[in-house]
Amino acid sequence: MSPSGYSLNSYGEMITCEPRQGEYAKALKQAITPGCRVIDLGAGPGHFALLACKYGAGHVVVIEPDPSIHIAKLAAQDNGFADRITFVRDMSQNWSTDEKADVVISDIRGVIPLFEHHIPTIKDVRKRLLKHGGVQIPGVDHIYGALVEAPEVYTKHVGPWLDKPYGLDMSAAHIYVANRWSRTYMQPEALISSTQRFATLDYRTIEDTNHRASLTFEATRTGTTHGILIWFETELLPGVGYSNAPGAPEQIYGQAFFPFERPVSLAEGMTATADISANFIDGSYVWSWNFRATDTDGQAQAFRQSSFKADIISPETLAPRAASFCPPQHIKQKIDVFCLSLFDGQTDLNTVADQLSAKFPQQFETKSKALNHVAKLSARYN
Repeated sequence: MSPSGYSLNSYGEMITCEPRQGEYAKALKQAITPGCRVIDLGAGPGHFALLACKYGAGHVVVIEPDPSIHIAKLAAQDNGFADRITFVRDMSQNWSTDEKADVVISDIRGVIPLFEHHIPTIKDVRKRLLKHGGVQIPGVDHIYGALVEAPEVYTKHVGPWLDKPYGLDMSAAHIYVANRWSRTYMQPEALISSTQRFATLDYRTIEDTNHRASLTFEATRTGTTHGILIWFETELLPGVGYSNAPGAPEQIYGQAFFPFERPVSLAEGMTATADISANFIDGSYVWSWNFRATDTDGQAQAFRQSSFKADIISPETLAPRAASFCPPQHIKQKIDVFCLSLFDGQTDLNTVADQLSAKFPQQFETKSKALNHVAKLSARYN
């Protein structure tokens, strides 16, 4: 598994995922003009970059921090495009150029388009690296949600903690798993309510990384809702796009299932509300879904849920983060501080390893062990 979280098998699934790949190819072919300049953002093994060259791009910049960029280099050579592609193994925010792109193509969403650094990255590239009036692929994503009746998915999600396996009460974990959304794939018959739009992300103008909406769902049939299903529809270019909605061909993204603390029975025509928010905090999104409804027994049901509550936070975890905490010295800390003090751009790793084993002989009884440690440290910071 690579640092991006994707294996080459995963990248292979992306390349063969239809209609996703076909629609991206159609959008690229439509956007490319002879000799134009293209940026393939979060390129992985570079399939979009190769297509851009095939369709007539003059030059393509591949930006990818993951080691899979090495496959992109090999593929560029194998396809005769190496002289038309620049490879940047880094985050796009760290790269700049005087030659702005005519087209930027990317798919760095995740299950939901509100994913990690997706929006900040798109904003930065649009402002710094794309020509005024340039083409962005995708152009717009619409995010939708609906209440679902999904007993099997719900049981798989919370069952191990409520079903008392082997007669043991494991319900202490329920509050954590009930506040963690999961990837799934459901068909239209799972929907028990009307569909509501949560957000529209227009990447040509988007500024906000955080999104919130209050949605009202009307039950379309009598049944039990176990949570909210979230999916998106994308417009890569006008008239070109696809969806991972229930009933659409199953895509690599899947869909996102936000469970409720408890299932809620609803009758056809009854309404329920959900205040949903996605807040970008420290590199990832914290999701909240506050649900309110009156069930078929006339009982008010109200849940205030958040992915923040899914993290197991103990006093032992919090103590080292307190402003008053004084971190004790540790031998691992001393070792890394010593190594980093020698990372000066002039001292090679072989020399650093020699000094490390001399300084800490009990921890590094062999030269190879010291060299392995400094090599890992060097890779981490480079």
